[in-house]
Amino acid sequence: MLVGVNEYSYYYVNVSVGTPGQIQQLVINTASPYSWVMSGSNNSQCYNQSLCSSSTFYFHERSTSATNSLWHGLPGQQKLYNLGFIDGIAINGTAVNDVITFPNVSIISSNAASSVKSFKKTTHNVTTGNVTYTNDKICVSNLSFINVNESSNLQSGVLGLGGYILFPDAPIDKGNFDVSFYFINDMVTAGIIDSPSYSLWLNSGRAIEDAQSYSGNQDGSQTNDDGSATLATSNSLTDGFGRLTFGAVDPSLYTGQMYQFNMIPFMDPKTGVASTGYPIVPMGPIYMVSKGGARQNMTSEQHFEPVLIDSSFIGNYLPASTIIQIAIQIGATYVESLDRWLVPCYLQSYDAKIEFTFYKLRIQVPLSDLLTNSTMHYSDKQPACFLRLYANSYIGFNILSQSFLRSAYMAVDLDGRTVGLAQAFSNKLKFAPAPGQQQTTTTTTNSGTVSSTPTLAAIKSGYIPYAYHKLYNTTSLALYPASVSTFMSNIPGQYTATVFSNGIITGRMRSLYDTSRSTTTKSSTSFTSSLSLVLPSGNISTTMSAGAMKLQRAVTIHPSQNDNNQLYMALTVMVVFITMNLVW
Repeated sequence: MLVGVNEYSYYYVNVSVGTPGQIQQLVINTASPYSWVMSGSNNSQCYNQSLCSSSTFYFHERSTSATNSLWHGLPGQQKLYNLGFIDGIAINGTAVNDVITFPNVSIISSNAASSVKSFKKTTHNVTTGNVTYTNDKICVSNLSFINVNESSNLQSGVLGLGGYILFPDAPIDKGNFDVSFYFINDMVTAGIIDSPSYSLWLNSGRAIEDAQSYSGNQDGSQTNDDGSATLATSNSLTDGFGRLTFGAVDPSLYTGQMYQFNMIPFMDPKTGVASTGYPIVPMGPIYMVSKGGARQNMTSEQHFEPVLIDSSFIGNYLPASTIIQIAIQIGATYVESLDRWLVPCYLQSYDAKIEFTFYKLRIQVPLSDLLTNSTMHYSDKQPACFLRLYANSYIGFNILSQSFLRSAYMAVDLDGRTVGLAQAFSNKLKFAPAPGQQQTTTTTTNSGTVSSTPTLAAIKSGYIPYAYHKLYNTTSLALYPASVSTFMSNIPGQYTATVFSNGIITGRMRSLYDTSRSTTTKSSTSFTSSLSLVLPSGNISTTMSAGAMKLQRAVTIHPSQNDNNQLYMALTVMVVFITMNLVW
């Protein structure tokens, strides 16, 4: 399926819901198994308000195929849901059963000689169970979803790609949903894919710019004769659209080795029950990488914490100490009134990267993908950008969002509860498969050994093709959410700033100088060099629960000679000023 990005920077797929079809933009959500639409009849937040486009509404009374899902054993009583998810998204509404059609689909035969890159299609007109598919669309009948009346933290419909959630006594527990809520399983039953699984490639966030070259609509869609919209189609890997591939891995969409990890369970803090339906993987040290390739550790060499990969999030949530170290490197300032970090926008052109590690896998994310424009500027008229990094204390654990996924290729085996990750093919980062699509497979025949270029390969239960499987002791690895706080704490005053009503930021912009810092962990101390001015002497302590163990970090940062000289000059000026006043 083609994946677009809308004006709010959310990645979505177009679907048609009901009879006749109502086009909906559904945001891709890797952390939730349930799908929902925004109600056009009862939504208290959006209905008749300009902030919500009417094209994103679903009117169940206009669909001749819509039925209300009812509670089992209670005839005639409509099924109501009030759901709160672990990532802070909350919805309430009624369950509806209707037909959903996925347009912009290419169905690839299992014996296809080429990959998705050529979009080889096979002609179908087949109905199996609840699924009807042709050469360019899939129609799923008898599919249940939530018709949302009110939502928080995400004002959009959602296509849920997550696994079963085990959360006893909570409305999101799988026991409250029947099989009709899991549309991926319908494709398995229909024999289209071998197992409930998918892979995701977001095309480095270039969808809006490139999609406009295909159509006149801002969201990259085309308008049909009936006035409805569908995504434009194209065969090129660089056409601006991402790819959501069900049941298979496409090696042409990533470079280097793919690594496969068992999903780390999320622990319910109240009941202690573990749920493994989330794409939570073990994250190692985080590095800053310069244009020339120099790497500096922003954590510690022993850094090892679970992280949820959530495609419906725009911001990334990391330890506060790590964000402070990154802020030091790029000269960012923290504005308490906004609770955000600001940085000069010209840094987007510096080709710096943030590198996230997972075992031996390194995924580099351009710094520019972690910045977003603001209306503010510095006193020298340099525009300021927001840093899309937030303290994990806001939500209780680490989250890597769509800005990470723009640079990562992710494959998920829901049945086997595993996640595959690799560095994505990207023009932006100059990461591309080598000639012959980089990876090769070796086949032994009677005439000898033959190397061939791999194509799409099916994901089977417990098996992600092309991936190296890294095993961890799952009995000792778990994500325990920590307590949630409202604001970032322990931000040194030297790195804070104030914004006036005219948008001017007060607070010095720091240049990039070489200094040194020491990072002390419970078990070791590592010394590295940083790329900017540093904090005055002092300690910053944070505690993060991760992997069934607590890491206690104390970061001690030494002042540079530059800072000492500035301090001496400031003291000298103060002494002269006081002396002159006394004489006067």
